Amino acid sequence: MKICFYVRISDPKVLEIIGFYKQDIVALRKIDPSMKIATKIWEIDWKADVIFVWWWTYAFIPVLFGLLLKKAVFVTGTFNYRCPESPIDYFRRPFYQRVLIKFSIRNAKLNILVSKNEFDTIKTEWKLKNLAYSPHGVDIEKYKYSDKREDFLLFTICWTGKYNLRRKCLPELISAIDRIRNKVPQVKLYVGGRKGDGFEEVKNMIIDRKLNDSIILLGEISEEEKISYYQKCTIYLQPSKYEGFGLAIAEAMSCGAAVITSRVGEVEYLVGDCGILIDGCEINDIADSVIGLMLHKVKNKNYGYKAAQRIRDVFPIERREKELFELIKDNV
Repeated sequence: MKICFYVRISDPKVLEIIGFYKQDIVALRKIDPSMKIATKIWEIDWKADVIFVWWWTYAFIPVLFGLLLKKAVFVTGTFNYRCPESPIDYFRRPFYQRVLIKFSIRNAKLNILVSKNEFDTIKTEWKLKNLAYSPHGVDIEKYKYSDKREDFLLFTICWTGKYNLRRKCLPELISAIDRIRNKVPQVKLYVGGRKGDGFEEVKNMIIDRKLNDSIILLGEISEEEKISYYQKCTIYLQPSKYEGFGLAIAEAMSCGAAVITSRVGEVEYLVGDCGILIDGCEINDIADSVIGLMLHKVKNKNYGYKAAQRIRDVFPIERREKELFELIKDNV
């Protein structure tokens, strides 16, 4: 079976950086070792039996040509459905985009949603049958559990593009650290992630609050460095206004980090009772949760152990690979 993987991005290097692209490419290459990867619409291999598309936003042309050429087009991702905090929420898009997206989801051979919440909602409201649910997975052999934690070390991942840093509540995190250090002077927050157009704004916020010794901007880090921080941080801290799934949260959980995050999107199902979920991104809620968990080592350790177990039981990468194989096999 020949497969063509398509996602519209300007820089193909992103495929090696963003985990959910990378893991699906690895999974699909186990079906077709010679699978072609297309990042522009004209690069799609229409001789392939399966066109595997990431995001409905860019799926209209592949789905249309798939109908004309009788090709099986699969679309996956999160839908941003009823997410008022997201600027790309389906209902906030221009009318023409909603028409194209709805055409794509109705006419794709199969839509594979990574969010159970979105799967249930869209299935009920749109009465579609060409839907499947298959969440992301984590490579638990790579993201290994560790119970050796460094006291007072917090870690978060946030690309500092202006939209993303607000979605990930980085300004609120900075303000929360200002409050936390009054109770826990040793606290240090390490922020990993590519520099974006909001980097200088973040840097100035830290300087204005005299938090240079408490908040360290790491910039882009390697996967090995990221795993190291997951494995040694006291808390993985990721409040958010919206998460389609929360892969970084899942990776941190797999490494045994206690997590504090927000009750949004798929995160509530992902975390379950294995971490602390706050409502929104209120500064006081973030600070109080961090202080409480930092000063309660037994509770912190228990959260980390339960979190790693949940990833092993519910979100191993092998499950996603197996499901993609079966969904493609059964629908081609």
